[in-house]
Amino acid sequence: MNSFDTKNGNPLMMVLRILLLLAIAYGGAILWMCIRQESYLFLPCRYDPPDGAERFSWNPAVNGVQLQGWFLDKGAARTVIYYGGNAEDVSGHIEPFFAWLEANVLLVNYRGYGESEGKPGEKELVADALEIYDRLVDEKQIAPENIILMGRSLGSGVAVQVAAARKSAGVILVTPYESIAAIAKFQYPWLPIERVLRHPFRSVDLAPEIKLPLLTLLAQFDEVIPIETGRRLTAAWGGPTETVTLPARHNEINDDPGYFDAINRFVNR
Repeated sequence: MNSFDTKNGNPLMMVLRILLLLAIAYGGAILWMCIRQESYLFLPCRYDPPDGAERFSWNPAVNGVQLQGWFLDKGAARTVIYYGGNAEDVSGHIEPFFAWLEANVLLVNYRGYGESEGKPGEKELVADALEIYDRLVDEKQIAPENIILMGRSLGSGVAVQVAAARKSAGVILVTPYESIAAIAKFQYPWLPIERVLRHPFRSVDLAPEIKLPLLTLLAQFDEVIPIETGRRLTAAWGGPTETVTLPARHNEINDDPGYFDAINRFVNR
């Protein structure tokens, strides 16, 4: 009798069954990530804008969708275009930006965020951002050399692509990443992320060709985006760079007193 034959069945067949189940589970995880990746990357939310925000309303219709935005015109020399994180309704920044940022500010909710129409995606967000930039320059008569592009977290990937395609005075990146794949590999090291990502946001590929001044703001205790990936993006940048690391977590970096100090120094150079 074969030594593998037992009353409980063939041990080799049991091993094969286990391997098959593991393969099915692994394939299911890959399929789930293929289907559901937008729900991890884009987390649309909606806030009630603060009282009086309607006087700043600037709601452009771009690329077939109506977007919700605000232009905080303070009569300043510089204008910051802000690109928010993956779970931000940018109306939440109206009051602090008006109070603390020494520049005019343009805030526009991504597709699907706040009251903006449409569905978010990398190509769509970048196409909208370029159209918004052009519309701002044309309608508000703002010279490109007086525009600062500022992207936070997910928005850093949008800001980098706009910086690669349009002129500006400089770029501010808050808790940035070299690519979405780098973050996903950190969070899901066992998945073939590069093969399934539809929204890679590969900022590091564009960085060497961008010669604009860069301010990078990093959160020392960032639990969402590894601080090293922001440092690698900064190291790859083609222009002069400054890095400020603040003793904060990912979502709390703007609460640090050094946050607006660093931004205003950069804006007012």
